[in-house]
Amino acid sequence: MAPLDPTADGAVRRGVAAQRAARHMEAGQWFRLAGCAAPGDARILPLLIAGDAAEQVRWGRRTLCVDPLLARVQEHQGSLLARSGEAGRAVAALRRALIAEPPTPHDAASLVAEHLGRAGRVSGAYPLAWWAAVCAPADPARQVRLAAVAAARGRHGMAATASIAASRLLPGVPALAAAAAGAARQSGRHAEAWARARIAALVAPEAGEVAALLCEGAERPEGLASARHWARRALVLAPLATPVWDALARAERGAGRPAASLSAARHGLIVAPGDRSCARAMAQAALQMVRFDLAGQVARAGRVAHPDDPELAYLQAQAEKAVGDLGRGWDLDALRTTGPRFHRTLGLPPKAPGPDLPAQGLLVAAEQGIGDELLFLSCLPDLLAECPAPIVEADARLHPLLARSFPGLSLIGRQVRADGRGAVYDYREIVPALGLSAHIHAGDLPGRYRRERRLRPAAGGYLKADETAVERWRSRIAARDGEGPAVGICWRSMLRSGVRSAYYAGLTEMLPILRLPGFRFVCLQYDDCAAELDALRRDHGIDLWRPEDLDQREDLDGTAALISALDTVVSTATSVCVLAAALGRPTIRLAPSFYSILDDGDLFFAELTPALRRDEPMDVSVAVSRAAALLVDRRPGPN
Repeated sequence: MAPLDPTADGAVRRGVAAQRAARHMEAGQWFRLAGCAAPGDARILPLLIAGDAAEQVRWGRRTLCVDPLLARVQEHQGSLLARSGEAGRAVAALRRALIAEPPTPHDAASLVAEHLGRAGRVSGAYPLAWWAAVCAPADPARQVRLAAVAAARGRHGMAATASIAASRLLPGVPALAAAAAGAARQSGRHAEAWARARIAALVAPEAGEVAALLCEGAERPEGLASARHWARRALVLAPLATPVWDALARAERGAGRPAASLSAARHGLIVAPGDRSCARAMAQAALQMVRFDLAGQVARAGRVAHPDDPELAYLQAQAEKAVGDLGRGWDLDALRTTGPRFHRTLGLPPKAPGPDLPAQGLLVAAEQGIGDELLFLSCLPDLLAECPAPIVEADARLHPLLARSFPGLSLIGRQVRADGRGAVYDYREIVPALGLSAHIHAGDLPGRYRRERRLRPAAGGYLKADETAVERWRSRIAARDGEGPAVGICWRSMLRSGVRSAYYAGLTEMLPILRLPGFRFVCLQYDDCAAELDALRRDHGIDLWRPEDLDQREDLDGTAALISALDTVVSTATSVCVLAAALGRPTIRLAPSFYSILDDGDLFFAELTPALRRDEPMDVSVAVSRAAALLVDRRPGPN
């Protein structure tokens, strides 16, 4: 390196001596003299910038007047301006540093990326963040910045790579390991996600986000220990960590062990009585165990600490509907639309105010799946008596049925589309086009028309199948071998999870019904079940007929005609069960009544018989046995 200018060198020596003697004002004067003698010298620059930000910016400008291509000075100017809140000028200075000396000012590129990212200009930030990270791969801060910008731009693979690199550079920081695990999972790199999560658990087992990653069951690599194993292992290291108790509760619930889930959540609440996650987990487990009083107590206590929590309100609503005030339950249930699990909406007209509905321009907004939609629309006759011209949003597969059942009813398809954050219901075009002025969600109809247990539904269903198609199905069923009543069978839903699976059966679990003599059974299972039907035929000699020319998932109008041609339907808690009851067919539900409101019937459908009482835990084998007995009792003629 070239020797320092003699004048500048002498000034620096005197300034250092004054600084050691604590004469800082004098030292600053000597350093400024050195800067004038050798403007832009990298060895003097750190001395010049020892004052306040304004002083540093002034000296930087003087230096750049002498040589505007000093990249180090431009870079420092940009950093100072950024710290002063002058983002625009900072970015301009940093860009000049990049122009002056492209290969070296990595900090400039990183800072520009940071400011552009904060301003939401991720397209411009991404290449600069990538360059800064490549030029300084050992800097975890740059890797974190690249990960953030890449994720914002949708480059999840790059985000995962940068996050993992940052985690490897700082393995003792659990937040980095958790972020790396989350980014890797989002990009589909599940093995790396689990590796990072396990590292984070070793460093900080009490971290809630780490416990959640370890206990999540989705895409678990083959051979990896269960979620319950990891949660218990974390509790050995951190027995007072409430997030881990919550993670264990969720893992136990997902494994179908509600009693163990309730116990884990209770331990978490002992450690932290106000923890909302453990309150949710305990209330959920209590509901699954049909301990409705306990679920209500826990949810109410949780809402004292967290009055605006929609999940706790939802859980309390389920308990209230089962054993408490039915109206209060529906009122609490209305808060579900404020929670993160409810779908996003755009341009939805205001909620219908007060008890009176508008005569025109009312939208009945769709929500949830086909089964829920059919359940909620059982209140449609009540709504039409009050508001004769609503516009009903419903799955297009239901339109033929609804149009036939309610001539003149205005129907629109679900206004759902996908965007970068998932599904969103977008009403911005149809609101002005249809003159919509207010809305009521379909799930709020029961809260308006089903507030009292004593008000039983009228006989018959509210849907009407195509009579011509019904007669064709009756002829086809009669032409098949065997004799006796025709019974439709459905044993599971397409949507399965550790909790939901407790409500479904395997086909072989339906054998007590399928072996009953004097019945003809028809398969109403709407997903791919060919292998199960073949196994039933091969192993048990039972041929369960499934019409191959009917798509029971997509052609709901045709399925409704088939169901209407049957004498009885036996189904687990699926959309088939709701459709059969909505068509007015005698239906045996292999579960308690809807929302566990009644024991001897159902609040929504007169022809539905629950196989379990509301105070009984879910047990498919018990429900199947009772359904078989009910079929025998209802069979015409001598048994």
